[in-house]
Amino acid sequence: MNQIETERLLLRPMRETDAPRLVKLANRPEIAHMLATMPHPYSLSDAEDFLDNVRKLPSNAANFAITLKDAPDTLIGGTGYGPASGTDKPPHEIDFGYWLGLEYWGKGYATEAAKAVIRHAFEVSSIEQIDTEHLTVNPASGRVLAKAGFVDKGERTCYSQGSGQTRPSRKMVLSKARYQERKG
Repeated sequence: MNQIETERLLLRPMRETDAPRLVKLANRPEIAHMLATMPHPYSLSDAEDFLDNVRKLPSNAANFAITLKDAPDTLIGGTGYGPASGTDKPPHEIDFGYWLGLEYWGKGYATEAAKAVIRHAFEVSSIEQIDTEHLTVNPASGRVLAKAGFVDKGERTCYSQGSGQTRPSRKMVLSKARYQERKG
């Protein structure tokens, strides 16, 4: 998998050596409670399992470590896309997600990473639609997704592993046609 450079970030493949940093960043309730699939507490075993799954991603999927360009060995979060597990979506429709360590919130990194990964998804694959959702307790994530071009498709519910609860969420969608229109 290639790496992606943005103005301030380097999105690179996850490495086994990222596991301790992944645990340090992800083992925060403020992070896990905002996401559907991140458990809390988050252990080294969880990180190793995640990295093992990343190595087994299908061809219509990608996962990136989010790092700062001036510190490419220091993980600050993660992002990626791929087929949703347990669904019957066609292979040209994929799910997208991202997260950042708490100390990196509010700096525009999530939007910068999201736009870059979305561009990668649409320009290097046959993906026609990207779906995502954000928990309504995390309106900042909704703003990131809107800035990246996603359209709000309404409220639903989502089980959050980190909180152990089913919580309200917003489904958001970005079609390749909309992406291309916005790209100009």
